[in-house]
Amino acid sequence: MKSNPKRGFPIIDCNYQAFSLDRYFGGSSPNSNPSFLNISREYFRYETRRNFLAEAAYFLVLAAVLALTLISGAIVIIHALNLPEA
Repeated sequence: MKSNPKRGFPIIDCNYQAFSLDRYFGGSSPNSNPSFLNISREYFRYETRRNFLAEAAYFLVLAAVLALTLISGAIVIIHALNLPEA
């Protein structure tokens, strides 16, 4: 693209197409996308029910491992300090 030395900017050929808002009257359309509230309501109704039991089982396993770790750590500390067992 060559620029004219007398002009400051080069001529640009664009394929710009403006659209008109003749048919826009505001408000919501009957085919509008669902709102965030409806999407989250759907998610909590269907998706979480499927995953809840798996997540609860994982949490219980994690809590059991944590409890065993704390108990074994307490036993090691008691033996290291030569304290009588509680």
